[in-house]
Amino acid sequence: MLADASSGDVGPAHRHRLSAAEFDTLAGGGGDADLLARLWQAERSQRLLLLDLFLDLIGGRPEALGPLPAAEEAWRLLLRAESRDRAVAEDLLLRPETGLWLAAVLRRLRGGTPGAASPAAPDDTAPALDVPLWIDIGQFHALAAAAAVRAGLDFTAAVPARYGTVGLPSVGRAVLPGECGRAREHAWECAEVSYGKGELSVRLGGRVVRAAWPGGGPAIGWEPARTATLPLPGADVTVLLDDLGSERIVPPPTGLPPERLPDGEARRWAGLLREAGPLLAAADAQSAGDIAALLRSVEPLPIPEHERLRSATSGDGVGRLASGLPEDALQLAAVLAHEIQHSKLAVLMHLYRLYEPDDGSLFYAPWRDDPRSVRGLLHGVYAFTGVARFWRGWAGRPGADEESAAAAHFEYALWRRQLLRATREVQHHPGLTPLGSRVVRRLRETITGWGPPDLAPPVRAMAEDAADHHAMTWRMHHLAPDPTVVHTLARAWPRPLTPLDVGAPQVSPDPAVPHLDTVAALCRLRLTDPGALNKVAGSPPDVTALVTGASGAELLHVLGDSEAALRLSTTAVLETDADPSSWACLALALRGHVLQEAPELARAVYGHVKDRVGSAPDPVSFTAWLDGVVRMP
Repeated sequence: MLADASSGDVGPAHRHRLSAAEFDTLAGGGGDADLLARLWQAERSQRLLLLDLFLDLIGGRPEALGPLPAAEEAWRLLLRAESRDRAVAEDLLLRPETGLWLAAVLRRLRGGTPGAASPAAPDDTAPALDVPLWIDIGQFHALAAAAAVRAGLDFTAAVPARYGTVGLPSVGRAVLPGECGRAREHAWECAEVSYGKGELSVRLGGRVVRAAWPGGGPAIGWEPARTATLPLPGADVTVLLDDLGSERIVPPPTGLPPERLPDGEARRWAGLLREAGPLLAAADAQSAGDIAALLRSVEPLPIPEHERLRSATSGDGVGRLASGLPEDALQLAAVLAHEIQHSKLAVLMHLYRLYEPDDGSLFYAPWRDDPRSVRGLLHGVYAFTGVARFWRGWAGRPGADEESAAAAHFEYALWRRQLLRATREVQHHPGLTPLGSRVVRRLRETITGWGPPDLAPPVRAMAEDAADHHAMTWRMHHLAPDPTVVHTLARAWPRPLTPLDVGAPQVSPDPAVPHLDTVAALCRLRLTDPGALNKVAGSPPDVTALVTGASGAELLHVLGDSEAALRLSTTAVLETDADPSSWACLALALRGHVLQEAPELARAVYGHVKDRVGSAPDPVSFTAWLDGVVRMP
């Protein structure tokens, strides 16, 4: 019960123990309904602990509430709501938005900055406005008011207003008319919420918004919360389509309250979610069960023109995902399989320490263009195991047409190769605790246990090349080779040399790294829309109109014209030896072992040779020479 939080009798999180077999099941990406329900119970204890800490901290700082009444008043209202309808209070406590708010406000109360991102939040969270502390604390008052409305209590309460808007979690948002809006002088105010006789009223500075509840739709100044339904085996799952709330995984770029989704886009979201449920169940029963047990809300994201679809989760908001609008229900099903894995691992991380404090080590994560910490890589491996599982199931479903199966086989082969590479790199790293290493080992056992995909050689080659191209370009952007090895080799060109060890490259992140998944994107087009690629085959540079950042050599390679791709990449290296994509295409054409395994070394030596002799060597001859003078581990 919520009263446990104020008494401190919530039970320590470590009481939620898993057996070795249960841990291994979750570590490998699995978990049945009973085990997932126990995860929710563990998360409930986590929330109660955080709520207890919040109440303790503000209890000693009454001045931090600004114009709001004491927190005890909101607490009493919340307890009244629980007495009337415990399920409502429990639902609000466990909502992902409550977790996001608690984590953020506790960081502020303990000396953090407004809007500071949590370790689980995406890297590109928007800078926050200078939000007064009492506004963030006042979300507790809004939470209590929302519980009271949903429980049907007659009440009046003070809540914060942000730029003329008053949000009640899972209920809706009032947009007050008049001078509020976006005016800076009316940014942060105190509003009054009342409920009685089936009517909800929100008052601010003489202005009022009224709405019927329950069951009332939009009214003047009132935006009701939207929901969507996923039909899944055993039950339909209703989730909040949250385009209104202030507690977000990815805040709006302006830092202002989010804009309401247009009705058409909201209908599109609801339709895709309705279609995605059966697709997920058909391909991946595990992910369908995970969604049924854990998913609570979806946060729609804008997609800038010509950008890839992006999605995100936060360990603070278990059960919530943020995503741009997918192209179709199949893409959304894959997003769901991906992001719900993050929520599972987040709860496991709340229960057990899986990694040591950050020592600054950075790793290659094949699904990212930037280097990642051990924690970030662990999350990615766990999540993309779900993605690989989904595509494996979709490829093997009965009655799949040839084109759809080939595209799914490509995705499974691509992610399986990427996951094996990532787990091999991190599995013995000292930054993992023994339990963290156990998670990686179990994930690797899961992936290898599925076996290699049964697919046509051309599709297999595309998946391997897409994975290897990304890895090679990543290395050239973010790894600096041993300068002693580079100088020694450059001085030796073109003479024979006793083979040298490659040395130990150092991670040197490139902040301007572009999208590196261009070959994978072209492969997907070849499998799903080959006509689009054939149209630009006669003019390879025009491929950028189809895939931003793609090159002509990449296009020709994906189309299977290896000789033309070799000519184009050789010319590009001669003209601009620093272009990573050209070097990666050259490596795919020549298959030189140094060029494929240490492309950053090959490119650096080539540049030094060019500077020393005053002209660019033939890249093909240079690659063959390098294979004879470098000893790879």
